[in-house]
Amino acid sequence: MNKPLQFLIVMVVGLIMGAVCTSIAIEALSKGTEFSRGVMAVQAAHATALNKLAKDNRCSAPEIQKELLPMRIIAADIEPAFKSLAEQDPQFVRYAADLRRVLDLQLAKGIDNCADLATATSAIKQGCDNCHRDYK
Repeated sequence: MNKPLQFLIVMVVGLIMGAVCTSIAIEALSKGTEFSRGVMAVQAAHATALNKLAKDNRCSAPEIQKELLPMRIIAADIEPAFKSLAEQDPQFVRYAADLRRVLDLQLAKGIDNCADLATATSAIKQGCDNCHRDYK
């Protein structure tokens, strides 16, 4: 086999292997952990449930509290779920604390009507969006 053809074959194989390895690395880095994905999935499920309550005009205090309380409890797991980020970036920790403050405030209000629920979901969404804007 002549040298230019041999060089070309080695080059093509190297490029293919590099692309595959890069793809695997990017996928592994973007996935996060099961814990972090779980925390975000559960928060999203409760936020969706709050939006559905407002949409369905079912804005009783017990139903709203049933969604807000788990959100607040799980918000305490944000830093542990994203431990390396929390240890390296104080802004991330501030965003998580801000979300907990918003949830605490909404729980303390004892929301029992759709107008207040709309205000609450807007504040919660803003708290989530602040973090997701910088870290998602």
